Amino acid sequence: MNWWHRAHTTALTTAVLTTTMLLAPLLEGSVLPIPSLLAGTSAGVPVALVLPAAPAALILHALNRVPRVYDTTAVRPTAGYKAGMLGAAALLTTVLSLAGSYVADSSMPLAAARNVVGYLGAGLIVQYLAGRQYGPLTVALVPVLCALIGLGPGGRPFSWTWPLHEATSPLAAVTATILFAAGVTGATVLAPQRDARRPATG
Repeated sequence: MNWWHRAHTTALTTAVLTTTMLLAPLLEGSVLPIPSLLAGTSAGVPVALVLPAAPAALILHALNRVPRVYDTTAVRPTAGYKAGMLGAAALLTTVLSLAGSYVADSSMPLAAARNVVGYLGAGLIVQYLAGRQYGPLTVALVPVLCALIGLGPGGRPFSWTWPLHEATSPLAAVTATILFAAGVTGATVLAPQRDARRPATG
């Protein structure tokens, strides 16, 4: 199993994910100046809500580093390894967010954790539907598009703009969870079954 961890740079992704979650409460007051096209304001969005796209994109990149041919022909249960990596990332994110929220007395780590999971799920879904090269790109575009067209009058996020909702939003939490569950299912159950039925081309 060590070969799989080295090939998929799990140590690096863990370090980046940990750093992101530690920075979340520290960046609570920082804003990324992305103008809103519909809200009529240029107030921007909190950096801590956009920053989770970095570890999510890196996790997707790490999963995609090994050509598909090795996953489809490997004797080892690579689908199980992927599921374990994704589950461990979600668990680590949750633990760090709870600890950060308690120590900093802030809800921002909880919102950041939700976004890590949601961004990751969205990227996994797009990878399954359109190709692995589009996953990290999707993760990068989601928060930008939400900032550009996801805020209504007064700067309030629309219901579908879950990454910009407050940490206490049940709708945002459920959406992120569903995206993650669907993405993991596609990456670890549906994709291996589909790939097994066709020749592996890399």
